[in-house]
Amino acid sequence: DEGGEGLVGFTEVQIKLKDINDNAPSFPQGIYYGNVTENGTVGMYVMTIKAQDNDDVDEGTHAKIVYSIEKNAIEEETGLPIFDINPDTGVITTAVCCLDREKTPDYSLQIVATDGGGLKGTGTASIKVKDLNDMPPHFTKDEWFVEVEETDGNILPEAPILTVTVNDDDEINNFQYKIIESSGYGADKFAMIKNNDGTGSLRVVQPLDFEDPMQINGFRFRIQVTDNEGINDTDKYHVDHSWVIVKLKDINDNTPRFRRPHMEAYTSENDEVGKTLVSFKTIDIDKAGKSKITYMINRATDRKRQFSISDEGTVTIQRQLDREAISKYNLEILAIDDGVPPRTATATLTVEVKDVNDNAPVFAEEYRPILLENSPASKIIEISAIDQDDRRMENGPPFQFRMDPDADDVIRTSFKVEQNNKGDGMAVVSSLRSFDREYRKQYEIPIVIKDSGNPAQTGTSTLTVTIGDVNDNIMQPGSKEVVVYNYQG
Repeated sequence: DEGGEGLVGFTEVQIKLKDINDNAPSFPQGIYYGNVTENGTVGMYVMTIKAQDNDDVDEGTHAKIVYSIEKNAIEEETGLPIFDINPDTGVITTAVCCLDREKTPDYSLQIVATDGGGLKGTGTASIKVKDLNDMPPHFTKDEWFVEVEETDGNILPEAPILTVTVNDDDEINNFQYKIIESSGYGADKFAMIKNNDGTGSLRVVQPLDFEDPMQINGFRFRIQVTDNEGINDTDKYHVDHSWVIVKLKDINDNTPRFRRPHMEAYTSENDEVGKTLVSFKTIDIDKAGKSKITYMINRATDRKRQFSISDEGTVTIQRQLDREAISKYNLEILAIDDGVPPRTATATLTVEVKDVNDNAPVFAEEYRPILLENSPASKIIEISAIDQDDRRMENGPPFQFRMDPDADDVIRTSFKVEQNNKGDGMAVVSSLRSFDREYRKQYEIPIVIKDSGNPAQTGTSTLTVTIGDVNDNIMQPGSKEVVVYNYQG
């Protein structure tokens, strides 16, 4: 100050800076995302895009932003821009109707923000067209063909037998499948299911039988797909149909069946080898009745292999039969088809062997009579006979006995054989004189036995008569030398 005291005074001075337009508008995010539903009307809201300007909003129009679309999407048919933008608010709307997502699923617009001083900034609006269910589904085939084996009885296959595919240009679909009832015979034997990947599968839900005349030619029926739940079956924009043809393959699920599961045959034991006894016939409905059947005899029931069976099922005698060994056979006959695995049917054949008179009679037992020496002529024994042939066929008793006419003179003059017709017939053997045991101890009498068969069988059995000793000789002096050896070592 003037007083020289060196005093100083202070005050505040406010300086207000005047803005100049030195900042251009900018889009901080760079890319802005929006969406609009397809098939919408003109003027439908899409999105709002905002730019910012760091200039003073109160200084004229430096920070006043005007929006415009620099690079718009153009509709091909009309050449018109597809989108509009409000220059003041940045609200983007549709300029045309009926956007089609299936044709163009998304758009990219270059947006320009211009301030009052003419400075500009650009950003990008990425617009996705949201899907509506406006496209119909289409089976990828008009007709589907599958070949499947018939079921084995009531056992159903677990896996699907056919998978069908569908095209639908909509982005999201909820396909629903079904079989059209009464669209073809056998439609009720199948069902459609939806898979996680959107495909449909055909499953078997009832037994399938190739041998059923109604099923042998397979099945043809219609299937349906809708692209969402609750769709009316008559809505052609959301429903499609296709045909399914199922051809059945035959499997070996039927066992051959004998026309006659039990048969009887009668044959004589002297019938020739190769004689035909019976013929078995079978039915196998697999392969339309054309299965190849192999016939066999269960050898456990024919261990001696007396019989054989041909490829046609004809049973013949393979080895000579002997009723006296086996009079009745119970054979098990097998019919085996050519399936994989094969199936086997069984039948029984009872063979009764008739007797022929082929066995001569013999003594009923081993007779060993003893006749004491010095006995007068008398009856020695009564002899019976047996015959292995069937007496019911009159091939056995009554038997006839006589001494063999070729017996030597000593026998014929010492013994006699007489017929006794009691019961089955027997022989009475008697002596004609007395005998000396010291002269001869045994006599063998040949006896001829004849049965009642036609023709009769005759056999010769030998009766051995032993002469019993009596004490009829005086003791006389005598000696006997006995040599005894003793070995060492």
